[in-house]
Amino acid sequence: MITNLQMKTTKISIQLTDGEGIAEISPYPIDMSQFLHLLDGDFDAAGVPYQLNPAGYHPTTIVQYALAHWNQYCMTGDEHHRNVFLKQSKWMLEHEVQIGDAGGWPIPFPHPVIHTHGSWLSASTQGWGISLLVRAYQITHEKAFLDNAHRAAHTFELDILDGGVNTPIGESGIFFQEVAVYPATYNLNGFIFALIGLYEYVALIDDAKIRELIQRSLSTMHLLLKEFDVGFWTRTDLLHYHLASPDHLDLQITLLEALATYSGCEHCSTLAAHWKNYRHQFVSRLHYSTASCWSRFSHALLSRIQAKFFPKIQALPFVHACVAVPAFPVTGGVFTVLDGIAQVTKDIWQIEYLTHQVGSHPEGYVIHRFGTARMGYWQFPIVWLHVLAGFRKLISLMHQGAGYHVILPQDGVFTAAFAALTGKLVGVRVVCIDHGHLTLLKSRAYRAERIQALATRKWLRRLLSRLLYIGYWPSFSLLARIATPFVDHYFIPGIVGDGLEEICEKLGVPQSRITRFANMINMDQHVIPDAVARTHMREKMDIAADAIVITMICRLAIEKGLDIAVEAINQALSVLSPMVRSRIRVVIAGDGSMRKLVEEDVRKRGQSQSYMFLGEVSTKDVPSILAISDIFLYTSRRGVGYPLAILEAMASGCSVVASSVPLANSHMLDEGRGIVVPVGDAERTAAALIQLINDPILCRQIGSRAREYVVTHHGSAQLRRALMRVTYWSAFDEILDVERK
Repeated sequence: MITNLQMKTTKISIQLTDGEGIAEISPYPIDMSQFLHLLDGDFDAAGVPYQLNPAGYHPTTIVQYALAHWNQYCMTGDEHHRNVFLKQSKWMLEHEVQIGDAGGWPIPFPHPVIHTHGSWLSASTQGWGISLLVRAYQITHEKAFLDNAHRAAHTFELDILDGGVNTPIGESGIFFQEVAVYPATYNLNGFIFALIGLYEYVALIDDAKIRELIQRSLSTMHLLLKEFDVGFWTRTDLLHYHLASPDHLDLQITLLEALATYSGCEHCSTLAAHWKNYRHQFVSRLHYSTASCWSRFSHALLSRIQAKFFPKIQALPFVHACVAVPAFPVTGGVFTVLDGIAQVTKDIWQIEYLTHQVGSHPEGYVIHRFGTARMGYWQFPIVWLHVLAGFRKLISLMHQGAGYHVILPQDGVFTAAFAALTGKLVGVRVVCIDHGHLTLLKSRAYRAERIQALATRKWLRRLLSRLLYIGYWPSFSLLARIATPFVDHYFIPGIVGDGLEEICEKLGVPQSRITRFANMINMDQHVIPDAVARTHMREKMDIAADAIVITMICRLAIEKGLDIAVEAINQALSVLSPMVRSRIRVVIAGDGSMRKLVEEDVRKRGQSQSYMFLGEVSTKDVPSILAISDIFLYTSRRGVGYPLAILEAMASGCSVVASSVPLANSHMLDEGRGIVVPVGDAERTAAALIQLINDPILCRQIGSRAREYVVTHHGSAQLRRALMRVTYWSAFDEILDVERK
């Protein structure tokens, strides 16, 4: 562990021994003198540090030892220190492990705190290695040192999953990880050590890509710095949230000052001065001491509880996951997402499901049920019984030895509340996949929909329900606030900018704990039939071969905007030629509270002959319906993430007309992949339908572009990588094995 290091800025001139003349060389900017004497190590015959227990070479120790001697050489000019430095440099050169165009020094020992399996890279070790190689090149002019530095710098361009040391965050941010495994730790010291190495590399080699990488990483660091600051002290990293020790705080200050020198960043300099005040203010030190004592006490208490009541979770060759979900298996977007997760992780995960409502066809799944049939989560006070029953069942499973490594609640409120509390008590990582519940916290439209849905009830039940809502809305918010401090990570479909980040910020969820992902579409299920097959499929549904099919697949609920869809279709039919109008068939698949109203609306307009209501359809039937469709219509008034209905329609080559909510719709349908219309605008929706109906070539072109987009951006590989980032991945040796082959 690196502590008590000071910044060094002295530059001296040294006569190079190879006859190149006088060159100005710099000491490493951090004082490494504590590594001159390795108290817990030994040396091999060549004078390279060799660790005895466990036995082996530790690249971090070697490079720290080398830089300590380099600084001594810069201060004294003593050739002994220069020779020791070069011995270590030669060792680093000879023991570099290449990963494609990149190269580095894997650490073969397990980390004492962080989950690692086999060898792993470290961003700080890579940064120190670059600093060492740059200096070795300066005094020897051996090209091998420069080539090695170039390969080491390339690891900072690569994701951890690809054999690098960076992890993506937000829309375009990256962070260099001290321990290059997942889940990422976001250690500030390791990040800055890495940046120093990159700055020294670009000072020698003006590499435009690395310069751009530095700027991206600096921007990311500035976004995250407030997460390290707790107002009276700092945190070491953003995974464990432990307060930094006084020595670690001193090192953070020193490194920020060094980074300010390299980058010219005034914010880093100001923040370093601010954090210095924490060290000198009595109130801050007292607050730190109190918080540290409480942290140690609570950790010790939790450890005792875990040891007494819960069997130790075993390290297995796979991740044992528990998916907590209100209902399973049931047709809908949540099931589609979970089915995709099961597909892409079948070789590395073992999944069990915890649910309140077991749907039809549970065969092939390991399902644990909790609560009673009446214990739903949409009414007060039953919602609290639902949460308590889920908590009791999950605790019971863990007590009986379920041994889950990760729990995946499927909403940010109800299942997240009991799953997060269980995870904190048992010591299991909790990753919440929220499918839109968090957006409902402040949604006036949602509340209005719930009140409107009561209109069909008798007056007494309507009055009672209105009274119960007085207790339901505060419960809804309270459960979300119970969950957020204990959920380890939020894994949310959609794109940055759709409002989820703002909601999470209000709930106290920092950006480092949010990962956005793209829903997966199984393209094998969305095969484009040829003309003969398509005609045959249409005949089975009593649809003419030359019909123009407009399809909607959704739950028939208020928020889906079915009234807008019917009005838009009505406007389109009124202006189409009689011949074209006779070919229009509107297929509506799904069921819900609005079905009778929609059917009645269609009947009153005298258009029943153009419509086909299929009712509830299974997930397996959806691709067949889309395969015979030309246009897919989506008119929802609200939504979040990536609407799976739209993605599936795009995968089937349909031309999509969709409302502008959620924001992902505009992203998916951009560049001629579909048509986006304002929410609730029946006139613009009708205009889009008319355009596509009258131009079948354009309709097919849009569908083709849409399908290509889904293949590229919503495949299984993208989902698998995203899941490994938020749960567990430490398989660097597997990458090395592939390289060796």
